[in-house]
Amino acid sequence: MLWMPASEPDSLLLQPVAIRPAMAQAPPAPAAAPATAAENSANADSQAGNATNAVPATDEERAQALNAREQALDRKEAELKALEAELDGKLENLRALEVRMQKLIDSAGTIQDEKMAHLVDVYSNMKPKQAAQVLETLEESIAVRILAGMSGRKAGEILSSVRPDRAAFLSEALTRLQTGTD
Repeated sequence: MLWMPASEPDSLLLQPVAIRPAMAQAPPAPAAAPATAAENSANADSQAGNATNAVPATDEERAQALNAREQALDRKEAELKALEAELDGKLENLRALEVRMQKLIDSAGTIQDEKMAHLVDVYSNMKPKQAAQVLETLEESIAVRILAGMSGRKAGEILSSVRPDRAAFLSEALTRLQTGTD
């Protein structure tokens, strides 16, 4: 006497070989809810796996199972190649953007350096007292960069006209900038 489960098992591997052909001809059970495309794809892959995992009774069934498995693998391989090509394209775009951004950063740095050189030139050509009055009102980092770009003699003349507390503060900041300490 053959044992038959009350309901269909989840895997065809658990069924005795004699029952498989009879169950293969049985109508499928009605679905509880419509499946999504992802579920359909997963179910198709699962069924292809189950078909190849089952032990076929004849050589023809084995050949069909191998063909089904090969087709499934070919589809997966084609999908992977398409994804790889897409990723390669995105990576190439990112590299191009990186090069472009670096050029923009370099260009901005060059422009900023040119503007700072112009400011140094303007303050160097001013009378020391006038330059001192303006430097006292500037932000510390800008004032220090202007002083660092000047000759030592010119920067000294300007600092001698700056308020003593502000001159000490700018001198300390200038020393930190030139020695690279913070």
